[in-house]
Amino acid sequence: MIIGMPSGVDLTAKDLMNTLKKKHAAKSYKSMVIYVEACESGSIFEGLLPKNMNIYAITAANANESSWGTYCPGEFPSPPSDLDTCLGDLFSISWMEDSDIHDLRKETLDQQYQLVRRRTAVDDMVGASHVMRYGNKTIAKQFVFNYMGANPKNDYYSPSSDDDSSLTTTPSIVSQHDATLLHFWHKFRNAPEGSPKKTEAHKQLMDELSLRKHIDESVNQIISVVFGQEKVPEMLNTVQSAGNPLVHDWDCFKMLVNSFKKQCGSTSRYEMKYSRAFANMCNAGVHINHATQAITQACSTNSPPP
Repeated sequence: MIIGMPSGVDLTAKDLMNTLKKKHAAKSYKSMVIYVEACESGSIFEGLLPKNMNIYAITAANANESSWGTYCPGEFPSPPSDLDTCLGDLFSISWMEDSDIHDLRKETLDQQYQLVRRRTAVDDMVGASHVMRYGNKTIAKQFVFNYMGANPKNDYYSPSSDDDSSLTTTPSIVSQHDATLLHFWHKFRNAPEGSPKKTEAHKQLMDELSLRKHIDESVNQIISVVFGQEKVPEMLNTVQSAGNPLVHDWDCFKMLVNSFKKQCGSTSRYEMKYSRAFANMCNAGVHINHATQAITQACSTNSPPP
């Protein structure tokens, strides 16, 4: 539903679709391939991307599940000791590591998709995500080289057992919703005892935990005020059937998401896990004024960390 941006306003699926339709109408491209790494990234295209625009999109997860960070501190394989953050995402490192060693003049988009799908799904274990594809899937017959170029060093690539092993082995993973928390935890754990760094790292960790609690309680209160406490699980967990957009009223959705961000003062990506709840509220026909008043009330009641 939303793609988080490093700065500025986040991008909604509807706004992205409108832009792609304009580019298609203007004949600004012949064909296009889009890879999207984000939690619930399938929601960007599910029920929204037409097949007749000559766009092929691949997402790290379906419309209802997290994507997973990897190369995280304390996990295997782990980043350098001076880095307290996850270095990649299982979906992204899978297609990039595949591209690093294969001759992309001979590997099709479908072949890469199949490898990435298998590595990311991890045999459907808990903590896996399902790589999805949307749009004009006939583009998948084309070679990856057409869209990414190729490394001349790989022109004479021939598969080896070591390559097969590295591209099928799944490293340890962490939910992207918890990646920031993991970062602060490792900063705290690794800081010298009794040092100013330890004190600062402890404050950062406690602030993150407090912020998450603030967001959790605020969303639950908003739903309770608008629909009643008994409707909280429904608003949090209802998913749309496959092939249908997760949002029916995009104006309502953008209003509630932006209002929550403004009133709750959150700069955390953790809040994005509740995008589905705001979508379900709009899909249920919530009155926008009532919802925004509830947001203001909840965010002021559940004080965020200073």
